[in-house]
Amino acid sequence: MASTPAKLPIRGRASLSPSPRPSSSPVATSIKIRGPGITTLPFTTLDVFTSTRYLGNPLAVVSVPASMGKHALTQAMKQRIAREFNLSETVFLHEPDTTETDTIDIDIFVTDAEIPFAGHPTIGSAYLLLRERRLGHIRALRTKAGEIPIEPQALSEVGAVNAEIPHDVHVHAGTVGDLQPEPQWLSADANIRTAERFAPLVSIVQGMAFLLVELETLDQLAKVRPATTQLVSSGLLDEGDWGQGFVGRYYYVPGEEKDGIVPIRARMVEEVIEDPATGSAASALACYLTMLKAGEGGKSGGSTKYQITQGVEMGRESVIDVEVKLGWDSDGDDIIEQVMLGGTAVVVMKGNIVI
Repeated sequence: MASTPAKLPIRGRASLSPSPRPSSSPVATSIKIRGPGITTLPFTTLDVFTSTRYLGNPLAVVSVPASMGKHALTQAMKQRIAREFNLSETVFLHEPDTTETDTIDIDIFVTDAEIPFAGHPTIGSAYLLLRERRLGHIRALRTKAGEIPIEPQALSEVGAVNAEIPHDVHVHAGTVGDLQPEPQWLSADANIRTAERFAPLVSIVQGMAFLLVELETLDQLAKVRPATTQLVSSGLLDEGDWGQGFVGRYYYVPGEEKDGIVPIRARMVEEVIEDPATGSAASALACYLTMLKAGEGGKSGGSTKYQITQGVEMGRESVIDVEVKLGWDSDGDDIIEQVMLGGTAVVVMKGNIVI
């Protein structure tokens, strides 16, 4: 399985039931002026993939009113604001000037760059729009990676939302064990080290790959440590279009399927830091396990649901839902037809930032 790249295009779009249009005025928020030459923009911070404040993965969402225009806030200004928040991601949400639109533009920034897509900013933005603001007519977020359909999660007791994420899953041919000399970041624990050496490297989309390291016990998972050196992509990623981008390490312990859901405990480390909730890594893992099971003569066609609990060891427990739907191509081979990422969030702070 690990030696054969999988052709897994995104297909279609989620079925989204229309919701009543709100009777309120357009979403756009006025720019606030505080004294000569001082302009402020409203922001909200949320903890994502949790319904409990101070758990999950923090996110900042800055609202950019339609009256300001999409280009008045420059890339440099957005980058400075993202650096000031100093969170893993900051979203700039461009408010529409009418309630007739069903798509909202968002820009996603890390502290040093803009990125086309990430899971927890998508879920956090969807929650803010669909649950906190109750804008049921919003059907999609427009990111640099394309439009992402969003919807409230049916029958959710915690106000969860779903997002149909873009995917083009690719299993790279090489493993860490092929590298000579061995990387310095390999674990000192013999069992973890062996798992790292032979773990598959899987891209959910071009430019975003994860080393999926399966461990046997939660005790082993607790021993995982961030690296003191960077996990370089050179020699790991396949050549060509797949040869560049981010590479992270995703450690996991799978559980037994119960009530149609596969439980998984996971940790995500990126260089010297740990991430409390990583929607893209969880999606890559769910896709890989689904295809692996189908390839071994297991469930083919239909969908598989996963509930991934991450961030426990760092005190930021997060719960990530992923549903992977399999289909068939013209040759009758299994392909991933749809990936639905789900989760909830909770508002932590509201305020205004001076620009």
